[in-house]
Amino acid sequence: MQDASTLSAVPLDAANLPDDSHVLKQMIGELLTTIKQLRSTIDQQNAHIHYLARMTFGRRSERVEGPTLFDALPTPEPPPAEPEPEPRVVVQRKGHGRRQHPPELPVEREVLDLTEAEKACPCCGQERIKIGVDVSRRLDYRPACLFRREVERPTYICRRCEQQGQNIQAGQAPLPAEPIPQGTVGAGLLAHVIVSKWCDHLPLYRQESMLARLGWNVSRSTLCDQMMSCARLLTPLYEAMCRRVRESFALHADDTPLTLLKPRRTAHAWVYVGDRLHPYTVFDVSVGRQQEFPEQFLAGYRGYIHADAYAGYNPLYAAGATHVGCWMHARRNFFEAKENDPARAHEALARIRLLYAVETEAKNKDLQGAALAAYRQEHAGPLLKSFADWLAEEVPRVLPKSKMGEAMGYASNQWSTLVRYLQDGRLTIDNAPAEQAIRPLAVGRRNVSVHSRGV
Repeated sequence: MQDASTLSAVPLDAANLPDDSHVLKQMIGELLTTIKQLRSTIDQQNAHIHYLARMTFGRRSERVEGPTLFDALPTPEPPPAEPEPEPRVVVQRKGHGRRQHPPELPVEREVLDLTEAEKACPCCGQERIKIGVDVSRRLDYRPACLFRREVERPTYICRRCEQQGQNIQAGQAPLPAEPIPQGTVGAGLLAHVIVSKWCDHLPLYRQESMLARLGWNVSRSTLCDQMMSCARLLTPLYEAMCRRVRESFALHADDTPLTLLKPRRTAHAWVYVGDRLHPYTVFDVSVGRQQEFPEQFLAGYRGYIHADAYAGYNPLYAAGATHVGCWMHARRNFFEAKENDPARAHEALARIRLLYAVETEAKNKDLQGAALAAYRQEHAGPLLKSFADWLAEEVPRVLPKSKMGEAMGYASNQWSTLVRYLQDGRLTIDNAPAEQAIRPLAVGRRNVSVHSRGV
């Protein structure tokens, strides 16, 4: 039986390198990237060590005063003067220049002219004539402002009917529809609050103070009630988008945790991204991460689902949906194993890079549909076959509980789903659309507090 030392990382020597020149080339690229990252990490650690040493054993002041260790040393004689080098001709490089302002922006022209007295010639007193004009352009900004929109509706009646004692036929234009009937705010202000909260990640307590600076002293509870009213108004649109996403030939699914308040608990935002014919992105927020939530949202769906290896999607696959694996997840596992098993990790990353190179070439050729599937089978198919053979050979040589063992186990167990994108050009190599959709939530997680009443 082999011990842990036998199953340790394979050394980086020529005896263990692959024979494929393309894999070697990509492997070298991965190694160079790793070296660059390690150098950056070492430089940061050295700078931190020097700072700690100076703060612990040296002076904290940056000023140098009084005698030093070098005062007793003899002053060295100046070295002989070297001959002046010949002057070099420095070629001035052309600068990039200023970026032009967007032409579609409105223009406000301000004319700074001379007074009538200044137009007179200081020499003879005759009025000078205009011979040209200089225009200086600056991009400026006007802060947002609140305003009161008043809708005036004149009322008209028939004076003749009134004089004859008949029913007064009064006429008045109807009020335009508003998001919140009989509300105190208009659609523009509501849209601004919604975009600021969900797109710019400004929670309502921050918007409360920002709106106060603009002259509107509003409480966040009022803003929250208005957001709830807008949510009810937009619910039919949201439901229509969900139906369109479920009509996709292939969709992307992922989730990310969120924190709910009052009471404080963990929720998950499930994202579903439709295909090219159904380009909609919808979210479904649930308390917990049980399989019942995606099973309920995608009930009856029989298409392809791009997702990770989360077991909560298994009931959907059993009911007729087809799982398409994500090479981004597979690559992430090998990347995390670089420090413990650099040789095998870099070789796996190099092989995955070749697969993405095929996708880049196909995108540059603007291939779609059947042409894209044929191109993948011709160019990525042999790479995947070689990758599978390499995995079958290396899996028995690694510890199953190690980082490399987990990475290889994930790739081996998910292999049938990872190669499924070869079957149809409408499928993708990874789950990037879903991860890109939830990235704003992850970035703004510290700013946005999702209240239980506002979900």
